[in-house]
Amino acid sequence: MTNTNETKHRHTSLIALFLAIIFFLASYIYTPFDKTFSVEVQANNQKMIALTFDDGPSDYTQMLLDGLKSKNAKATFFVLGKKAMKNAQTIQNIVSDGHLLGNHTYTHIDMMKTSRNDIKKQIYSTNQVLKDITGQDVKFYRPPYGHYFGNTLNAINDMIAVKWSNDSIDWKHMDENYVYNYIINKAHDGEILLLHDTKETTVNAVLKAIDTLENEGFTFVRVDELLCRNGDKLAPGVAYRGCKMNKKPTWF
Repeated sequence: MTNTNETKHRHTSLIALFLAIIFFLASYIYTPFDKTFSVEVQANNQKMIALTFDDGPSDYTQMLLDGLKSKNAKATFFVLGKKAMKNAQTIQNIVSDGHLLGNHTYTHIDMMKTSRNDIKKQIYSTNQVLKDITGQDVKFYRPPYGHYFGNTLNAINDMIAVKWSNDSIDWKHMDENYVYNYIINKAHDGEILLLHDTKETTVNAVLKAIDTLENEGFTFVRVDELLCRNGDKLAPGVAYRGCKMNKKPTWF
């Protein structure tokens, strides 16, 4: 009798574990929200890359903006609310130069260690800071460290989450040649590359890499342009990671 009870208990535990895993995975791949966000893309080049910059603005952001303008390249900046308050002019320049301004929380929290209410406070307080500076609403955000649960993404039900397809780890490898080679080696159509405009070595490497890759036919676009390049609409509740020519946006 004891063995029978132990067997039943083991089976029940396995079923519960299986259902928990299914629920956990479903929270990542299912969103209850409609796909309503889209932008018109003027030119759908077959070789498009989205450069994204986290943790700014910094003392080097304006240098990056000047370089991007001279090369007619667009990018996306996921900024911290606490830094935006101290660098209002740089924030205005990001928008006026035609780049996409995104939210990276107020103080760079770990969303896997933060309550839903505090996540919302971090996101929406940063949105208010950015709107006060630019007069525009922010529709995109990036979870710091790339950490999130599916249900925490659902807490932000009116914004689009963006992760990345490749991480340069340029905060650790503060070497211009390393970052340059990383960008060149990861240069494939549809990529979202993670970089930081807080490092002068990164800024120098990026501007050098743009020259190389533009000569190879690449176009540098905003994240929203990349994800909507094939006419797709986006939804809150999932984190987008890239989009190739004639393919659906990838997310998880």
